[in-house]
Amino acid sequence: MHASPCPCCDHARSLRAHLVADDIDAAIAAGLMAFQPCTCAGDDTVLVMQARQRLRIAWDARERYRQRQVRLARRAAEREARRLKVAEATGATAAARPALPTGAAAILARAKAKAAERMKR
Repeated sequence: MHASPCPCCDHARSLRAHLVADDIDAAIAAGLMAFQPCTCAGDDTVLVMQARQRLRIAWDARERYRQRQVRLARRAAEREARRLKVAEATGATAAARPALPTGAAAILARAKAKAAERMKR
């Protein structure tokens, strides 16, 4: 008497067919990530388990990348907020002070005048 076919082995063969046809989306839709091989599974499960492991590694890497991007964006926003806070604090006092002390401004004005005289000659 012939034993009844194992549904797990049938599932493995179906997933393997999708993978061999390079139809990863169909394999995922057919339950690739939830597949667990049975004890009677043959060579069909090797390719299925390898594909499942590669896909899991890729998904985990993508998630780590997304988390990193969120972290970097948060840090950039915090840095920008600190920069703006410092600019606001120093901006109020910087507007009250002249750019140069009066003595230095007078010396610079005389030097510019001398340079302009030399350029005319």
